[in-house]
Amino acid sequence: MKATFFGLYAILLALSLSLCHAKSYENYKVYQVSPEKEDDLRVLIPWTEREGVDFWDTSAEPRIMVSPVGQQEFEDFLQLSKLPYTVVIENVEETVERERQEQREYWAKREITPRHTDDFQHFWSYDEINAYLRRVAQDSPEYVTLLNLGQSFEEREILGVRITAPGNDAQRPIIYVDATIHAREWAAPMVAVYLIHELAEHTNDHLSVLTNVVWIIQPLVNPDGYVFTSAEDGDRFWRKTRTINENTECLGVDANRNYDHYWANGNSASFCSLTYSGTAPFSVVESRIVRDIVLANQDRMKLYVSTHSYGQLFMYPFSSHNNVFPENFRFQHEAGDVFAEALYNVHQTQYRVGNGAGILGISSGTSKDWTYSGPGIPLSYTLELPGGGSNGFDLPATAIEGVITETFAGLRAIAEFVVDRYYPLSDA
Repeated sequence: MKATFFGLYAILLALSLSLCHAKSYENYKVYQVSPEKEDDLRVLIPWTEREGVDFWDTSAEPRIMVSPVGQQEFEDFLQLSKLPYTVVIENVEETVERERQEQREYWAKREITPRHTDDFQHFWSYDEINAYLRRVAQDSPEYVTLLNLGQSFEEREILGVRITAPGNDAQRPIIYVDATIHAREWAAPMVAVYLIHELAEHTNDHLSVLTNVVWIIQPLVNPDGYVFTSAEDGDRFWRKTRTINENTECLGVDANRNYDHYWANGNSASFCSLTYSGTAPFSVVESRIVRDIVLANQDRMKLYVSTHSYGQLFMYPFSSHNNVFPENFRFQHEAGDVFAEALYNVHQTQYRVGNGAGILGISSGTSKDWTYSGPGIPLSYTLELPGGGSNGFDLPATAIEGVITETFAGLRAIAEFVVDRYYPLSDA
């Protein structure tokens, strides 16, 4: 009887999985619009609210994914508006399937053990990331403390780590790096995990930024969304949380529009919008967890970096308004240049440094605007990593190592800048 039961269970499980399909992006196209002047892009603003239209970025030459149903209308509009464009991806589903195939091939050739995940040749899963955080905390307790930060909307554990050298750290400045507030940005958690890897497993190489800094690193702000992007029945380009919104079938909140700095100012009120900002500031648990970490450490926190992809940008406040700069913008720009120069020296990758509205566009309720204007964190940034170009939204897995190593160099350099300004090196 037991064998019969398990045989029936296996059949039902297989049948249920066969009925689960990830959202298809068959024949979706990605357009790159290249206007003569940035102001010409204003005519595209209404398209940000159109169903089947997804602005992958809002740069001076934005890439915009459009469903098959809307492509002819979109192309006609671009031509009528005299906006030059190119089709950079003819079929988005092919890029998604190529990404899946890379992951499958990786796992097929790799010997899987639960205590060996740190090879950085694939995009790590939620379970891999959490297992790694637990392992480094267990293996290096003198440097690493595991932080159980709470639970997501779908009751997933949200973990982070605190890393610093042994000794009295009560006066050391705090640096907080988070990642993956936007679920589809798979490169972001890889940067955070590699930062942990270097600081926790190569301590002798980084003593200057361990003896004189307390690091708080949170690889997954939005684990529910992150899991959904690779789920059998998921959506690779899911951006928001998985919060249930009342009186609508549309799920999720853009947690990086949910902070208390000009919240909902110009953001969409539509539940279905990719940038829906929620019912109130900090209405989702994911942004509240970040808020609580910052507020608990605001007296000593000197640097906050929220890691995203893509754009090769290092942005300080403000994103909420054009031509509005923080009082210390020269200081923030100086520190940003330190980051960008150190990163460039690794693989000659160029980043733009500037205020958010000026180099990416207006968006309100963002984490970096709030951390600077509210708790007063003097160096507050959004880091936008390189994208995938014609290969898709994110960089291919083969490019992960190059990006994470150069980004680590930038983060270490700006940490040394923090030490120099806030906690001069001791003789030790």
